[in-house]
Amino acid sequence: MIFIGDKHEEAPELTIIDYDSSKFEANANATVQDAMARKDAAPVSWINIDQLHDVELMEKLGNHYEIHPLLMEDILNTDLRPKVEDEDDYVMLSLKMLNYSEQHDSLTTDQISLILGKNYVISFKEKPDTVFEPVINRLSSSKGTIRSRGADYLFYALTDVIIDNYFTIIENIGNDLEKLEDRIFNQPGEDALQEIHRLKGDLLQIRRITYPIRESMRKLENDEIELIEDKTRKYFTDIYEHITQIIETIESYRETVSGLKDLYLSSISFRMNKVMQVLTIIATIFIPLTFLVGVYGMNFDNMPELHWKYAYFILWGIMISIVVILAFFFKKKKWI
Repeated sequence: MIFIGDKHEEAPELTIIDYDSSKFEANANATVQDAMARKDAAPVSWINIDQLHDVELMEKLGNHYEIHPLLMEDILNTDLRPKVEDEDDYVMLSLKMLNYSEQHDSLTTDQISLILGKNYVISFKEKPDTVFEPVINRLSSSKGTIRSRGADYLFYALTDVIIDNYFTIIENIGNDLEKLEDRIFNQPGEDALQEIHRLKGDLLQIRRITYPIRESMRKLENDEIELIEDKTRKYFTDIYEHITQIIETIESYRETVSGLKDLYLSSISFRMNKVMQVLTIIATIFIPLTFLVGVYGMNFDNMPELHWKYAYFILWGIMISIVVILAFFFKKKKWI
C-alpha cells in the first residue's frame, strides 16, 4: 500500500464523534484503537482522519473494517477520479474538495473519501480544513434531524457540504469573469490574457471533477444500496440536481471565457489599428513635405526659385498650407 500525494511532517489527526438523538460525544485526540472500537458500537460513529500519509495506520484501519485493499489504495491515491463503490458491508465514495489558493492564485483540490457502514462513517481527508464544521455544529447543537437519523444521513450531510463549497468557487469565478471583462474593455494587457488562460484551466479542472461526481450521485440515487434508506436516497437526488446546475454554469462560463478571449484579441487589434491610423496620418502629412524638401534640396545651379527674395517664406507657406488642408480633410473624414 503506497500513499500518492504530498507528504507532510505532521502526524495524522483522528477525531471521533459518537451521537444519537439524546447524546453527543466528541474526541479530538482519538487513537487507532478508539477508531477500531466503533465498528460494532450501538450509536452512530463518525471517524474523521486528516493527513493520509501514514500508510501503516491506514492499513490497520482498513484491515479492521475489512475494506478491500484495492479501495484502500484508491483512498491513498490523491489523484483518484471521483467515484462510488458499493460493497457488501460498506459504500465508498471518493470526492474532490475545491479550494482557491490566493498565494499561488490558482485552484487546488484535496482528496476526500467517505466510507459508509451500518452504523458508522469514516472520512479520509488529504489535508485538515474546516469543510465539515457545519455538520459538526449541527450535530453538537442538535439542529435539524441529523441526530435522529442513521449513518446514511450523515454520509449524505458530509457529501452535501463538500458540493455546496463548489457553489462558492463557481461564484468567485463568475465575479472574476465580470472584473476581467471590464479590464479588457478599459485596458487590455498581457495580464488579462494570462487571467483568461487561468480561468479556462480552472473551469476545465472543475468540469473534469463534476461529471464523475454527477454519475456517482446518480448511482447513490437510483441503485438499490441496502445501507442507504429510501427516505435518505431522495437527498442524493437533491445533490444530483446541484451538480447538474454546477455543470451547466461551468459550460456557460467556458463559453464566456472563449468570448472574452475573442474580445481581448479584438481589443488588441483595435488598439493596434488606432496606432497604425495615427502613424499613417503622420506619414501622409509628411510625404508632400518630404517631396518639397527633396526637390529644393538638390544642388542644381539652374533653380530660379533659390534666388527669389521671398522663396524661403513662400516654401514655408506652401508646406504649412498642405498640413492645414490635410488636417482639415482628415478631420472631415473623422479619421482624427
